[in-house]
Amino acid sequence: MPSEKKLPNVIVADPQPMIGWGLQHYLPEHRLAQVKAFVSDTDSLLEALNANPDVDLAIIELALPGSRGRDGVHLIEWVRRHHPDVRILVYSIMGAPLLAAAAVKCGAVGYICKRHSLNLLDEAFARLAKGETYIDPMLRQPRHTGRPLSPTEIDIIRRLAHGATVGEIAERTNRSVSTISTHKRNAMLKLGLNTDAQLVAVGLLDWLGEI
Repeated sequence: MPSEKKLPNVIVADPQPMIGWGLQHYLPEHRLAQVKAFVSDTDSLLEALNANPDVDLAIIELALPGSRGRDGVHLIEWVRRHHPDVRILVYSIMGAPLLAAAAVKCGAVGYICKRHSLNLLDEAFARLAKGETYIDPMLRQPRHTGRPLSPTEIDIIRRLAHGATVGEIAERTNRSVSTISTHKRNAMLKLGLNTDAQLVAVGLLDWLGEI
C-alpha cells in the first residue's frame, strides 16, 4: 500500500482573521498543506519562523503590519536571507502584474491575488511541488497600455517611492503640484498600479529601469 503524501508545513501571515481561518481549513481539506501557525503581523511571523524550524512555506500578505518596518518586498528579502529553506507564496489583496513580478524577483516562489478563485491555490501548490514558480494567470500579462514611461515619469515615481511628497517634488523640480500629480497618475496607469502602496513596493526595488 503506497504511503500517503507528506504535506508541506506552512505558516499563514495575514492581518485578516477570516483569511487565516479560511486557509487553515482549505489547505488541509484539499490535501495541499498543514498549517502550523497563523499570525497577523510581521513581528509574530518572525517569531513563528524561529519557533517552527520544520516550516516549508510561508503564505504572506504583502500589506502586513508590524513594528519592525519589514513589510512588502522587504519582508520577502528578510525571510529569504534569514530563513533560506522557507519558500514564500504571496497571497495578497494587491493585484498589480508588476508587483507580482517584483515579488518573485525578490525571492517569492508564487503570487496570487485574493480577489481571484481559491482554485488557484491548488494550481499553485501543484507547481510548487515540482520546484516551479507560480503567478496568478490574471497577473501574468501587463494590464498597462504598453506605452513606456517617460524619463520625467520614471523620476517622479522613484522620488515618490523613496518618500518624497508631490509638493516636495514640485518644489525641487520647479514644476506645479498639478503637473506632478498628472505625471504620477499617467505613470500609474501605464504600470497597472492602483494604489500608492503598490507604487512604493515596486519603486523601492528600483525596478522601473528594467520595464
